[in-house]
Amino acid sequence: MAIGLGFVSICLSERDCSPAGNVRVTDAARLPDREARLGLIRRTAVRNLDNTLRILWFLKGQGLQLYRLATHLVPLATHPTTEGWAWWEDPEIGPRLARIGAVIREEGLRVSTHPPQVCVLNGTAGWRWALAYGLYHDRLLTAMGLDATAKIVLHPGKAAGDEEGSIRSVVEAIERLPTPVRARLALENDDTTFSARQTLRICQATGIPMVFDWHHHVCRNDGEDFRELLPAIFETWGDRPPKVHVSSPRGERERRAHADYVDPAFVEDFLRHAASLGDLDVMVEAKAKDLAALRLRADFPDLFSSRAEVESSG
Repeated sequence: MAIGLGFVSICLSERDCSPAGNVRVTDAARLPDREARLGLIRRTAVRNLDNTLRILWFLKGQGLQLYRLATHLVPLATHPTTEGWAWWEDPEIGPRLARIGAVIREEGLRVSTHPPQVCVLNGTAGWRWALAYGLYHDRLLTAMGLDATAKIVLHPGKAAGDEEGSIRSVVEAIERLPTPVRARLALENDDTTFSARQTLRICQATGIPMVFDWHHHVCRNDGEDFRELLPAIFETWGDRPPKVHVSSPRGERERRAHADYVDPAFVEDFLRHAASLGDLDVMVEAKAKDLAALRLRADFPDLFSSRAEVESSG
């Protein structure tokens, strides 16, 4: 059994190492011409990508295996401001993307993206955003030289009438996505609308892998025992390790909000049962990012081993 562990986007252990620098539309609009606007976006993207590379070396040093790339590595890539600019071929950006991808492959890291919450698969506006970010993230991952095992994780969407109608609306929306985006897609159960059981039905109908979010399941379920759901959820990943998300509530009055760290008592039963089923990838979504992932590993030393320890053991 091997359990991969990782965190989301920003690395708090490294000083001045945010890969999430963004450019506001209003700031870009104040600049005198298109070249000035693209210059600001390019400089921000270069800083984001350089910091991403630093984070990959941090992952290697800490023996972490998973990482979620920042959403806006190339700011405004889905906005008309950048229309007509082949940013993936830009001499300042393209080589950096290729270098990041090379390190990911060489170090055996597993990466993903997670577009903003506005991106959902049913509903006209949500689907358009999902398409725009799906195309952008596919272009980003392709420019890194990463195949479809680098996933784009989305929530199914909004309720659309009864359960059957809601599920059908998401399945139809997935079928409308371009093939390269659909090939990278993974779905995650929600904390308000689509339960794990419902999300699993969509994944089984479309052949798309499902990410099981434990915190979301606690907040939104139909009374199912997660132990009954996990085998079928994990089967959606085929021959690669299934992926789960872990976090814990900020407080009793903020059950859906993520705490800074993961409460061991909140996740222990789930983690131990999930690990008993075989290899597993665990993405920590706590606010303390890498610090939370490292603390979780320390909380469960019998479950989590660094990559170096796994490799040395055979």
